[in-house]
Amino acid sequence: MPSSIWTLVAVAVAATAVTGAKVDLEKRASEKNMKRIVANQVELSGGSFTFGTLDTEVEGWRDRVKQGKEENQKVEDMIDSVGTETFDLINEQLAGMNRKGMEKQRVENRDGSQEAVISRVVPFAIDKTTVTVDMFRKFVKDTGYQTEAETFQWSFVHEMMLTPEMIAIVDDKDGLGRVKESKHWCGVYGAYWRRPEGPDSSIKGKGNHPALHTSWNDAVAFCNWAGMRLPSEKEWEYAARGGLDDEMYPWGEEPDDKDFTQLVNSWEGKFPSENLATDGYIGAAPADAYEPNEYGLYNTVGNVWEWVGGGTKEKRILRGGSFVDTLDGSANHLLRVSTRMENSADSGSHNTGFRCARDLKQKKKKKKGRRPDP
Repeated sequence: MPSSIWTLVAVAVAATAVTGAKVDLEKRASEKNMKRIVANQVELSGGSFTFGTLDTEVEGWRDRVKQGKEENQKVEDMIDSVGTETFDLINEQLAGMNRKGMEKQRVENRDGSQEAVISRVVPFAIDKTTVTVDMFRKFVKDTGYQTEAETFQWSFVHEMMLTPEMIAIVDDKDGLGRVKESKHWCGVYGAYWRRPEGPDSSIKGKGNHPALHTSWNDAVAFCNWAGMRLPSEKEWEYAARGGLDDEMYPWGEEPDDKDFTQLVNSWEGKFPSENLATDGYIGAAPADAYEPNEYGLYNTVGNVWEWVGGGTKEKRILRGGSFVDTLDGSANHLLRVSTRMENSADSGSHNTGFRCARDLKQKKKKKKGRRPDP
């Protein structure tokens, strides 16, 4: 491999390293920036809505879950019997014979959410789009903040987004390699929000794209600067549904011709090696791509996963799915307004972002005064 490629990586990693520059996390957004942020929000009145997946209504779903749990127990028993190392060796041998290995199945709902219930939220405001590169850059300029991807000096990127040179570095003996169970996810030195696909990439011309590689901690830091907060999980789903109850998508029903290409950024083709990009994008699309829902929110399904409030210190919550997920559930998560997963607070990758929310004052109901009897 040419040494110049590794030199590029070394320079990029050095640029992301903590340099001792003053970081001021107490600083707040200027009035001008606050106005920009608020102008990109919609105020919602709240109320009752369907919260959770409708996937459980699909015929045969409960039987499949039961069967999946039984198969998973067999895998666990095998691991307990032979040990993890031997179990992995058996799977490697099976793969060498082009046979399917033994692995646990997903037994939760295909969109990762819980069975639907009727829930309620009070009035709140929420961003129309995920936080963009342009707005995140203002935050960083104001505060000197360094994202966790910069602190770690690397992040995950899907192989299809990388140049051949970056793939060579990933696979080099001194590279970070790939996720064992998901070889398409590559550990890339120097990947962060300014260099989303690694040192040889940039955000030039992508000011209206989501700020990528952001962790839950990064999102909270931005919200504090902006005088905002992350939306709660229920607020997020209420807004994502756009007032459409008992529907799987923010636009309503599945199109009669099953053509989603003008509606959502999802994976199309054989995952992970083929993306037909008939929706216009291979990776993340602009934050305001496609039509908004009835509440004015963009891309609440697909494009990038969005951090929300809540969860635990060990597991924080993301909603909406991303461009690597599918509308038919054939690969990764099933894309719905109920799509959900959890990850650690310091995790981020090429398909994570967030949007902000804020409280609204509730109108107090006037109490009717009692009148004396006539």
